[in-house]
Amino acid sequence: RVVRRSNRRAVAKSVSLTVIADMVCIALTGGIACGKSTVAAFWQRWGAQVADADVLAHELIAPHGACVDAVLKEFGAQMQAADGGVDRTKLAAVVFPDAAARQRLEALLHPEVIRRMRAWVAEVRRDGLCGVGVVPLLFEVGLEKDGWDAIVCVTSSEAAVLARLAQRGLTPAEAQARIASQWPVSEKAARSDRVIENNGSLAELETACRTVWNDLFEEGDTK
Repeated sequence: RVVRRSNRRAVAKSVSLTVIADMVCIALTGGIACGKSTVAAFWQRWGAQVADADVLAHELIAPHGACVDAVLKEFGAQMQAADGGVDRTKLAAVVFPDAAARQRLEALLHPEVIRRMRAWVAEVRRDGLCGVGVVPLLFEVGLEKDGWDAIVCVTSSEAAVLARLAQRGLTPAEAQARIASQWPVSEKAARSDRVIENNGSLAELETACRTVWNDLFEEGDTK
């Protein structure tokens, strides 16, 4: 199901519904395990360029990543993985239950993630393409103010989120810690222009994604 929220500035309409609107940059956010990556994958398949803030963050602590040394210095050499990067599982076990530790990590990673995301958006607009920036912490870090043509939030019920996190191997306590590390998804939804509710089948989610795609990308209308 798709919910329309507040109006934001409109972008130029394309000539027809079969033509993707140029220079449309959409921010895609939502709660953990709500289906953001699946939504982005549909839109990428249909022609959008996609950048994911989580992927950018993972690159920073992968082998030879720009933030590996800083993270190891802050959290200890025991966080180093066999390949020379940062062991994300060990790091997650430290930072998700501890808000102070998580803030220390965010202080190391977020500035570079934000810089790279902004550079990507500028490139997409310069090249006249349409783009989707997947930013789970969009509101938490203040990136909602970056002039997106629209903000789309993906939501799911708490029961659905917990079930998906359990499928990923997280314990109930670990799942609750991950959920608590972000704003409530209801707050994100209230601040977004469109809300895609993902509580049904994959086919239902695809239908909802197509509705928003037609509205924002093909029509190029954020009203």
